[in-house]
Amino acid sequence: MRPLAPSLAALCLSAALVAPLKAQEAPRFAFFSINQLVHTSKKAGAIFSELEITGKNLQEKLQAKGQELQTLQQQLNSPSLDPDKKEVLAKKYRDAEYEAKKMQEDSQVEYQRVEKKVGGDITKLAAPIVEQLAKEQKLQLVLSDQAVQILSWGDQEWMKAFTAEVAKRLDANEPAPAPAPKPTSVKPAAPKK
Repeated sequence: MRPLAPSLAALCLSAALVAPLKAQEAPRFAFFSINQLVHTSKKAGAIFSELEITGKNLQEKLQAKGQELQTLQQQLNSPSLDPDKKEVLAKKYRDAEYEAKKMQEDSQVEYQRVEKKVGGDITKLAAPIVEQLAKEQKLQLVLSDQAVQILSWGDQEWMKAFTAEVAKRLDANEPAPAPAPKPTSVKPAAPKK
């Protein structure tokens, strides 16, 4: 699983500086982890599963092509191979090698496209909750996963608390089922006099 932190830097910065910092106040901030959200929220996890499925499918295709190349290489190395057929098989191997390289490049592009889409979808869902929670807690800043790269130490429980609350609210925010249409009763027309 690849981290989605770079695509969510804007999400965390959108909640930054929610309230102006007063000189006598200590800064109030929280930590938000998109990776934790994916693992703790059913909704975020369901969205992320698209990336996992895409990655698995692409990997299976690449492995199948690799197996094909390996089989062709073994055939080429066979001492009983007819010299006339060796040239045809060598061309087939070169073509398959080119296809494998192209498939690998295309797979990378496809994975990155889906990764960006999934990151955007999760951000779209989580951003309003992050912003609302930051305002409720009167925070000036919400740090993202990227902050961990420069962090020497942090209280793990504190770092997980904000994201845990976002996940809880995200999953609790189930769409309400559409109300069933009320049956309309047709009153019989009054008899004419």
